[in-house]
Amino acid sequence: MYKTKILIADDEPDVCKFLEDILSDEGYILNSVYNGEAAVEKFSQDFYDLVLLDIGMPGMNGIQVLRKLKKLDSNVTVIMVTALVEVETVVEAMKLGAENYIVKPFRDIVLIKTAIQSALKIKEIKDENKYLKSCLNFRYVGKHIVGNCPKMRELYSMIEKVAPLLTTILLIGETGTGKELIARAIHDLSLCKGEKFVSINCGGIPETLLESTLFGYEKGAFTGAYKRTKGVFEEADGGTLFLDEIGETSHALQVKLLRVLQDNKFQRVGGTEEVSVDVRIISATNKDLATEVKNKKFREDLYYRINVITLFIPPLHERIDDIPLLVKFFVDKHSSSNKKDVNGFDQESIKIMKKYPWPGNIRELENVVERAVALAENPIISKNELPDVLKRELILDVDRKSLKPFAVAKQQFEKRYLSIILERNNWNVTKAAAESGIPRQNVYLKIKKYQINKS
Repeated sequence: MYKTKILIADDEPDVCKFLEDILSDEGYILNSVYNGEAAVEKFSQDFYDLVLLDIGMPGMNGIQVLRKLKKLDSNVTVIMVTALVEVETVVEAMKLGAENYIVKPFRDIVLIKTAIQSALKIKEIKDENKYLKSCLNFRYVGKHIVGNCPKMRELYSMIEKVAPLLTTILLIGETGTGKELIARAIHDLSLCKGEKFVSINCGGIPETLLESTLFGYEKGAFTGAYKRTKGVFEEADGGTLFLDEIGETSHALQVKLLRVLQDNKFQRVGGTEEVSVDVRIISATNKDLATEVKNKKFREDLYYRINVITLFIPPLHERIDDIPLLVKFFVDKHSSSNKKDVNGFDQESIKIMKKYPWPGNIRELENVVERAVALAENPIISKNELPDVLKRELILDVDRKSLKPFAVAKQQFEKRYLSIILERNNWNVTKAAAESGIPRQNVYLKIKKYQINKS
């Protein structure tokens, strides 16, 4: 069971001893220091829920310490202790973020305990609000996720079966298919649904920072490590940790991930202390990890650890019948947030969207709808508000009555294909070359050959 940790900083040892005596019965873990420098040092080395901080210490006074603590942790909860109620000093402390103050000599023990309980309750509310804000980008229709096609109904059934289990789950799907949303749905149906759901994109963090982000670090572990800091494994303790794009991790990091999955233990970067956690792991990838294992790019032992249960997330082009539902959902979402009176798209627009292959999946669809809602001048959106890329056919329509020579058809296809790729990448030739697999120099030559102009 977690116990609240309080740091007491006062230059009078008797005061520290008194506070320790009256608070020990409350079940707190208490540490005392006798000057400002020691308070900053102690706080940087460990985690504290509350600091009782004397204003009138010699050397580095309480106000100076408060400033230092706020730099180390902007969310630190502090109650100032003062021998004299100096209004200006107390006001300054409150402006800097102190939660409250108590006056020496202490005459009312109940008042002290109440002030501490109140400050801790406020901290709990702030922490909960912070966590809830991180969840606002997750939104559901109905019970879980938008979709009613057979493949999605099958996925819902699997989620309901595996969510209550304690085993690891691997989600496989293309970028933009909603893997994080599926992971959230599993968490919400699991035995730890009341605990935290923490998400991290392993492919979006530089390798040098990923280890410290996952496991935390000790003070002095590297330049800028001014305070012992928790990683996401500790933040998710008791709940669910979602490791997106796990296939992007290095072999060295995979070894450490394997150990956590096996033993539920790890060491912070720069530390020797064993940290134990109880975390449910859900991983996701858009890669074929079995092939990555064969090619020695992903550890086989870790693959079998995370791949106890596998769920496949269908791409949007395999669930075309869900497009009207998804469009309605995103219209409601963005018309509400933008305070616009938009009811939906006309049938011609929906037909166009159903024909488009959606390489960016649901994420791309939402972007298209958000853009259309922003530009809409009428309650019903027409095809005029759709981007040109949707109105062009990626695949050349072949008219059987007037077949063209292959060379001509190939050139027309190349021109249309490159136009779409360039527009989707905002005419960044390097990105267009990377997405299409065509060497950049060849892209330049084809732009010139086909006289493709930026629209």
